[in-house]
Amino acid sequence: LTASDALLRALPLRPALALLLITLPSTTAADPPAIDRIFPPGGQRGTTVNLRIAGKVGDGEVRCISAFPNAPPFAFTLNEKRDAADLVIPPDAPVGVHWIRFANPAGATELRPFFVGTIPEVSETEPNARIAEANSLNGESVTVNAVLEKSGDVDTYAVTVPAGRTLVASITANRILKSPMDGVLQIVDARGTVVAQNDDDSSRDPLVEFTAPADGTWYVRVFAFPAEPNSSIAFAGGADYIYRLTVTSTACLHHTVPLARQSGTGELRLQLQGWNLTSLEAVLGATHTALEGPFALPLRIASIPEPVVVEDQLAPERSLTPPIAASARLAAAEPDEFTLIAVKSGRYSISAEVEEFGSLLDPVLTLTDPAGKVLKESDDSDRGDRDSRIDFTAAVDGPHRITVRDRYLSFGPRFFYLLRCTPTLPDASLSVKSSAITIPSDKPAEIPVTITRRNGYAEILDLRIEGLPEGVTVECPQSAKEGDSSKSVTIRLNGRPADPAAWSGRIRIIATPASAATPPVPLPVNWDAPDGTTIPELWLTVPAKTGA
Repeated sequence: LTASDALLRALPLRPALALLLITLPSTTAADPPAIDRIFPPGGQRGTTVNLRIAGKVGDGEVRCISAFPNAPPFAFTLNEKRDAADLVIPPDAPVGVHWIRFANPAGATELRPFFVGTIPEVSETEPNARIAEANSLNGESVTVNAVLEKSGDVDTYAVTVPAGRTLVASITANRILKSPMDGVLQIVDARGTVVAQNDDDSSRDPLVEFTAPADGTWYVRVFAFPAEPNSSIAFAGGADYIYRLTVTSTACLHHTVPLARQSGTGELRLQLQGWNLTSLEAVLGATHTALEGPFALPLRIASIPEPVVVEDQLAPERSLTPPIAASARLAAAEPDEFTLIAVKSGRYSISAEVEEFGSLLDPVLTLTDPAGKVLKESDDSDRGDRDSRIDFTAAVDGPHRITVRDRYLSFGPRFFYLLRCTPTLPDASLSVKSSAITIPSDKPAEIPVTITRRNGYAEILDLRIEGLPEGVTVECPQSAKEGDSSKSVTIRLNGRPADPAAWSGRIRIIATPASAATPPVPLPVNWDAPDGTTIPELWLTVPAKTGA
């Protein structure tokens, strides 16, 4: 007999069982976070937000982690019931959407949006369906975090607006928060008469504006239909019908001219477009990515590789020599015309981009050769959005005509676009559907990677992972030029760190051409967010050992 066997035989039954329970290792794994929703979905920077949590936060210490590059961390403190938490937003947190996750030693959630704003924020109080019950919104600008909690729900807010000022109300819900709602915004007077209404703006999320004819109180009303139509004709609602309503009667910025700037350039003077603006120009600093104050809604300015010009800066023939991007607006029902100076056998890509900028334009691109023959026409892109794109190879030298029109022949101040003309180059993008990976104790973790090759990209790609802890092994199949692996591969992770404690952290998957004669340009494997953000970092969890 071993010493432990002799000891157990010498003990009474109950003490022996107790000793077993004490000395044998636990095999119960901790639970990872499984959070369905958080509310509110945003807050003003420099404040503490009390988050209500639907779902389970899991066991042990839970952290809130932002994928925003170089963003200061959010302090996150759970209450005793672990169904709510205080989230401290640093005063220097970047404004806009932060893609955040909740993580503990057993795993992590997928990334979800959390907004950081600059103006005061409140949460709605019920009941507020009728004008007599309307929530009063104090101040010139405020963001309301709210939920259309059940079918038939209507939310109403009272706002004081001085004469001649434009009241702007906008909702963020379906496009970024993925709330299953097609929201409607109304502005009504004290008698309930609708003076302004909007269903869809540049997306399913509405925006409405109204200039007050006299000092007084006006009412902003919110209701919704289901984003995916069904047989009902009633107002829709539910626990996931979460929205952010920003209401302002002060300076509100919608877009700038130009719409974007070339990456790596210095400070840029911008013309401002919006409502209640006291200045029509602003300077974007060389290291800044967004215009913030004194505007109710901060605006991020896109950066692109090619030089950017404003259409007014072009010569009368509006000639474009690639690579170039023209910031333009459709000011009349007639199409805008540009001239592309093409070279025989040259390959070119032309795109009219509107989705990223909140334009109302649904662009139709038409390309005509020097003889007047229509070569190609494009409405929506292959991604299913309103952006249009044409790829072609010039058969002859000479000026090719590009026209841009609206699909419904509309035009106006908000029908703007970025026309990009570039040489067509082979390229590829790689993406994953999940941003959080956990290595199970009994099998490898699998990471499917989708590879999209464009314009004849035919490189063999080697994949590697950066940031793995020592002890974790990786199997990265090569992506061939052709066949199944040219479109997708599956990476497998296995093993455990030498330290038996749990490990979690950021990792990056990188692809590089195998046959590059010069130092290859790495291709990051990204997680693509609903707002168009590409996030090149994933979160890996290796839970602590649970066996002997």
